[in-house]
Amino acid sequence: QSVISKWYQCEKYGRNSKTQPSIKLYNSMVLKDDVKVVTVTYGNNVALYDVTTFDLLRTHSLPCVVNSASLHIDQRYFVCGGEDLYVYKVSIETGRVLESYKKHFGPVHCIRYSPDGELYASGSEMARSVCGRTVSVKHTACGSADLNNCSPSNHDFVMG
Repeated sequence: QSVISKWYQCEKYGRNSKTQPSIKLYNSMVLKDDVKVVTVTYGNNVALYDVTTFDLLRTHSLPCVVNSASLHIDQRYFVCGGEDLYVYKVSIETGRVLESYKKHFGPVHCIRYSPDGELYASGSEMARSVCGRTVSVKHTACGSADLNNCSPSNHDFVMG
């Protein structure tokens, strides 16, 4: 099945558009205001595209269908999740899975980094959310729990 994808640049990047034939059915597309990269998930892949040129920068395959991904503010890694109930942290440079956690009871439907990049939150079925930290957290809390007091073996906070 062939799908035509038409991408439009945001007004602040110009008014160009690009139409390309594609066999990809996208699961998600995320554009963060602070970076000029759009993060796209399709099948078991996470792809990063340059917003100004629409050029593919990188693509990485994971062991499951990926529903959602979020690029870290420093653009060295992303987190993603999907059908296998895991959350993955992946190096953009190497494509290597740096961390993986199985904290959900259903597929991960959404995952996002906080604006400062210190936390990410993922959501699944049954009103369950998981917050994890990517670097040492100074004065940040998720819900009513202080993540500074988490033990090293329990580095995330589960709501739900």
